[in-house]
Amino acid sequence: MNRALAALSLALLAAGLTTACAPTSSDIEERVLGTVAAGSTLTVTDLLPEEGAKRFTVACPYETPADVAARLDVDAKAVPDLSDRDDAQALVVVTADGIDAGELPRDRVDFCSTGGAWPVYSGDADDALAVTRNDDDVYVVTR
Repeated sequence: MNRALAALSLALLAAGLTTACAPTSSDIEERVLGTVAAGSTLTVTDLLPEEGAKRFTVACPYETPADVAARLDVDAKAVPDLSDRDDAQALVVVTADGIDAGELPRDRVDFCSTGGAWPVYSGDADDALAVTRNDDDVYVVTR
């Protein structure tokens, strides 16, 4: 019994330490919102949380995890499932430590109003993005 309790305690501690270091979706949302609110143009890497991204993309509504994972060459289990949703998108970043993915509601920032899947960008890409604000006060980011 004591061994089982000790093992469970270690597992919970490890899980707590892991999640304490990982950015939450709300952290990512606030950082991205601040970035797009700062100007009418930005580069795709301005969306990234930190240095160390190998590659990244945006997963849009109705995309399956398998489709996004195939673009990034990662396991589909690490990608948010937006296949039956139209209210969210996700910034999916591949780092040396794994996958960081944060869902972003589309009622404040919308990356997916233009057609087609987002390409995969390298961590040092400098492709330009345009930012406008629509009548609903939503920042619309277009490639």
